[in-house]
Amino acid sequence: MAQSHPSSGSLKSGLVPLLCGLSLAALSGAVMKGLSDELPAFLIVWVRFMGFVALMMPVVLWRSGRARIFAPVMPMTQVLRGVMMAAGTTCFIVAARTLDFAEAITLLYIYPFLITLLAPVFLNEPPRLLTFLGVAGGFAGVLLVARPSADGLAAAGTPFALAAGALIAGQMILNRRLGGAVDPLLTSFWGACVVTMLITPFAPWIWQAVTAAQAGKLALLAAMAAFSQTLVTVAFSRAPAADLAPFTYMEIIAGVVIGLVAFGTLPDALSFLGMAIIIASGVMVARIQRGRITGRRQPKI
Repeated sequence: MAQSHPSSGSLKSGLVPLLCGLSLAALSGAVMKGLSDELPAFLIVWVRFMGFVALMMPVVLWRSGRARIFAPVMPMTQVLRGVMMAAGTTCFIVAARTLDFAEAITLLYIYPFLITLLAPVFLNEPPRLLTFLGVAGGFAGVLLVARPSADGLAAAGTPFALAAGALIAGQMILNRRLGGAVDPLLTSFWGACVVTMLITPFAPWIWQAVTAAQAGKLALLAAMAAFSQTLVTVAFSRAPAADLAPFTYMEIIAGVVIGLVAFGTLPDALSFLGMAIIIASGVMVARIQRGRITGRRQPKI
């Protein structure tokens, strides 16, 4: 039986949840950065997703019912997405051990390119040259913000960072495929469940006692993870993946703002130029999409 494809959606309907979700993701990254010097990385990841499951369980039960939670639509796709989340998180942790954080983030951002390339193949979304140029412009802006060195690109963590980017692209594609048939909230919940089940067997080896302050930060991290993952999932279920791809770079800008407020760091002139290019690329794609929708609404003579 052929599987139905999700509706085309509109850029506007997916943009607001995407930007909110990415901003929360950047904020959770700052919390993780603060915890990483105190707790093992895998412990942070495990508590993050386990807390996600605990926080979202009552909401998902109320919204979807017990039957839909334990017998989800497209279960293998749900499990595959969760496996990608776990593998992508692990790859990025390994990459960040040998790469500068900015360099690791830059390499991670191959995923909008991959989304744009894969969307026509896996989602039957028509390719648009100007949208791809918008993604390329956004990536050029990321390079100006992070400016990875030649030594960094040759580091042992580079393949892991690239693999993490590819796995994120796969998650986004699956988000879009699931969006037409599955409640996005249920998709986010199932992904967190799979990650939790994959990491839990290793809990005895990664566990250590936490202070009250650390427990509070971990709880905050879990809450932000729940909201950010759900918002991004909602975004990619509402709008074409290739159209949203350029706007994923807004996470870099949110990270810069949070870095200034939380850590007192301020970008240099080249970084500000990169942010301007990122914004311009996103605005260009938004105008193209708006013009296309306007053209559809004009009466045919």
